[in-house]
Amino acid sequence: MPNSEQPERRDKETRPPSLAARGERRRIERRLQEAGILCQPEVSLQFQTLAKRSVLRGVESGGAIKEIGRYVTFCDERGERIAWLQPIDSVGVNGRHAVVIALGLVSVEVFRVRNTYDVLIAKYDVSQPAEGQRGRIVARVLFRGRQGHLPLDLTGEEKGMAGQIVPEFFNRAGERVEIPPEFVGVLKAAVRGSACVGCTHQHYLTAPTAAAAKKADAVTPVATGEPAPSVHAVAV
Repeated sequence: MPNSEQPERRDKETRPPSLAARGERRRIERRLQEAGILCQPEVSLQFQTLAKRSVLRGVESGGAIKEIGRYVTFCDERGERIAWLQPIDSVGVNGRHAVVIALGLVSVEVFRVRNTYDVLIAKYDVSQPAEGQRGRIVARVLFRGRQGHLPLDLTGEEKGMAGQIVPEFFNRAGERVEIPPEFVGVLKAAVRGSACVGCTHQHYLTAPTAAAAKKADAVTPVATGEPAPSVHAVAV
């Protein structure tokens, strides 16, 4: 039967990395449900019938109340913005904001309790099978930060700093854990999403036309004949 979407498998082979262990994850999900925050960090495998290939599907989603927040967004392997397939408008807040379809992507997830933050950055690719066989998700954790601290109230008087800073993380010995520099920009956006009270919009995925224009600007020569500055040259 021609169906472009396949049910998501939950076996050990395809289960994506998780921000927390199962027991803690259930407590987090229960508290978020009570707060009216819907965040979908899972990446699912779908099949494109016309192209005859497997692809990844992610949903930028989440939001916050003052005490708690959770947000997930997506980027490419260099931390650059990618285009959504479609935005999602909803009668509610703190829910789904946009859908992205890609052959490979990176998810950036943030969970906040007041000034304490957990972060998971994971890379997802599709293992394309032989013709007639189902593909599978290949996932790898790029960064995991536990109980990071950010001493500002991004939901209150200091909300103007949201999107400009990230939490600090330390290992059990008190040594600083560095965030991969290419993902600092997207993590700033996800942190802002986790402090966006009553969130109704996406914070990092972008419209297809905007993504195409940015890509063109990065490679089109300027009038002097010199290459245009890359987005990496912009200070954050």
